[in-house]
Amino acid sequence: MNQRIITVFLVLFVLSGCATLPPLQEMSNARQTISAAKELSEHAAEDEKILEAERLLARAQRRIEVNLYDSARQDALRAQKEAIEFIEKAISKNSEIKNSD
Repeated sequence: MNQRIITVFLVLFVLSGCATLPPLQEMSNARQTISAAKELSEHAAEDEKILEAERLLARAQRRIEVNLYDSARQDALRAQKEAIEFIEKAISKNSEIKNSD
């Protein structure tokens, strides 16, 4: 019976470790999206959405350093969302300009 309990605890421990991995892919995705936004528009670095995305990404990095992986993951996802919203707005604005010509 004791061995069964120990086995169950070991399995739970291993599974919990898998759920709390650093959000490296989310961080990479956010960085790439911010970079794409900056390539799309020369004004991106000054835009409120991109500045917020960079702030969230920096906070996510600090959270990773202290093992707050879930919070870091959420920040990285929000950073990517901000950058995507900027890209969508920039594309829409470019489309409007082309259609008015």
